[in-house]
Amino acid sequence: MQKFFVNSRDIEQNEIVLTGENARHISLSLRMAPGEEICVGDGEGNDLLCEITRITSDAVYAAVRERGPSAAEPPYRAVLYQAVAKGDRMDYVVQKAVEFGVAEIVPFESSRCIARVRDDRSGKKLERWRRIALEAAKQCGRGIIPRIGEPVGYAEALERAAGAAGEKFICYENARGANITSLSRAAEYSFFIGPEGGFSEEEIALAERKGIPAVGLGNRILRCESASGFVLACLCFIAELQ
Repeated sequence: MQKFFVNSRDIEQNEIVLTGENARHISLSLRMAPGEEICVGDGEGNDLLCEITRITSDAVYAAVRERGPSAAEPPYRAVLYQAVAKGDRMDYVVQKAVEFGVAEIVPFESSRCIARVRDDRSGKKLERWRRIALEAAKQCGRGIIPRIGEPVGYAEALERAAGAAGEKFICYENARGANITSLSRAAEYSFFIGPEGGFSEEEIALAERKGIPAVGLGNRILRCESASGFVLACLCFIAELQ
């Protein structure tokens, strides 16, 4: 079933009005007609099963038949702190992290980052990542549109994560002892994935001084664009599927 997101203020008691890109997609691209069903999310974790009742030149009207919390949302909040990757690798990270259940992505720049985005004054990259997150959320039936934050520096990212609740960790191939299997169920997870060149020893030491321990991901070194999906899949197993 096709999924769309609207602002909660566009939802009346038993009717939803879809406008803009949503309306154009329904009427022109999908060529849907009154009587067909769609799923509408309010972006706050709730899904509404709706039946299209009327289509005009600039809006689609739908009657709410059922409503309830989205079954696609995990029972925890996962925040990914992702070192900015070059080329289209970051696009891939955003898309797959949304599919795997991330709630928020905070891009950051560390010492070994090749790509730089904080000087992207036009904001085109951030706009593209947010668009990718929206489309991925619709495709996989999420109940929210995961937030893509403004890019920050590494030190600021550490400060933000250190002040968060729940489990927090930084993924590092040379972590001694602790690995991802040592994590326990939590209401919130905050974790760091490094750039193509990995984290420096100084950056790992700084994270650990902030109370963010280094955690290993097994015996294989993962690419920066695949590591976050691996971690999110592990969190899903630890806190959702068992």
